[in-house]
Amino acid sequence: MQISYISSHALSTPNSLTPSQCLEKLMDRKEIGFYKLPEMNHLWSQSEQVGETFANKFKHFFWVGIGGSSLGPKAMVDALNVKHIQVLENPDIQTLLATKKRLSSFKDVGFVFVSKSGTTIETLATMDFFAQELAAENLQLKNQTVVITELKSSSLYDWAKSNGAPILEIPLNVGGRFSVLSSIGQLVIKLCKLNLAQFRQGAESALKTEHKERTLYPMTQFFMESFKRKDVLTYFWYYSDSTYQLGKWLEQLWAESLAKRESPLYVAPAPIVSLGANDQHSILQQMMETQLGKTIVVHRFKSSEENEYQLKNTQFPETQILKNRPLSHLLKTEAQAMTESQKESKHPVCEIKFDKMDEYALGQYFMTYQLLVGMMGEFMQINAFNQPGVELGKIITKKLLTQVN
Repeated sequence: MQISYISSHALSTPNSLTPSQCLEKLMDRKEIGFYKLPEMNHLWSQSEQVGETFANKFKHFFWVGIGGSSLGPKAMVDALNVKHIQVLENPDIQTLLATKKRLSSFKDVGFVFVSKSGTTIETLATMDFFAQELAAENLQLKNQTVVITELKSSSLYDWAKSNGAPILEIPLNVGGRFSVLSSIGQLVIKLCKLNLAQFRQGAESALKTEHKERTLYPMTQFFMESFKRKDVLTYFWYYSDSTYQLGKWLEQLWAESLAKRESPLYVAPAPIVSLGANDQHSILQQMMETQLGKTIVVHRFKSSEENEYQLKNTQFPETQILKNRPLSHLLKTEAQAMTESQKESKHPVCEIKFDKMDEYALGQYFMTYQLLVGMMGEFMQINAFNQPGVELGKIITKKLLTQVN
């Protein structure tokens, strides 16, 4: 993960923090623990042991969670092109019944139920659904389940303890949307039978001086300038189908962390995640010509740009230019054109390239953006680790369900 281009539109603001000062303030907050996850040896060893046993026991896996419990795993599964893990988020009965219909039996399926609080109603309801369906086959959910939650009494934790299901820990000082490098992401890597040490090393690399100076600090400064300009929109473009969910993970991290009324100085731009080249045919018109202030980040991936598969023959005038050339050059050229068009239009743009999308790259990506968002919270003088705006909906949902009963 390295910056290949970044524009600068510096605005001077009295008493404004520098990126390194923001990082220092973030790390001074003793109640915040996500950046310490690579050091928590007991988590990595537990995930290694439980994950290896679980991966060898079942052929297919259903990962059940929502928000921070699912967006990271879903992004990882897609980025790594894994087919034997299905992430179930929404408690949509049509999806659940369709999932059941695709299987002749649940006996070869392992289940992972994830809720930091252990009280997430969507996850617990889906758990009840599968318990009922397995019971119809004379199977017991407890024998096919791993639970990931905080190590304190809750509905999910208590169920796992009483039923003898393995429990992996989400530390109390790691927020849900900052938990992808905890037992959550660690177990995904093990269920994929990939290299957990590489995932850990990737996360560690984001904290090293070279990466901070070449990538983290310039990106943070780029967004500081955006916030000072009072930009309204931030477009995150991903030029690879398999990495689009990395953007959806970032969308939650950004929106829940930075969209706070409490900031005395700044309002965070709304994140818009876009897939190149698809969304060049949908939202590009708005992005290019809206009068609202905007910032653009283009993510490019070598695996989608430098595949040597060639078109030996073409049937159309429009594709003659691609004859005897790698087909991947089409997407590569469109990504290049996106960055160049933003530069020509004087729009602030940052281009980031990835040589690989493997365990190491994922660890580095997740830690980099988590640090960046935490640092932007310090810059804005807000608490980036709460989400008061989502509580009202939860309260009303519970009230309505109670009235129905």
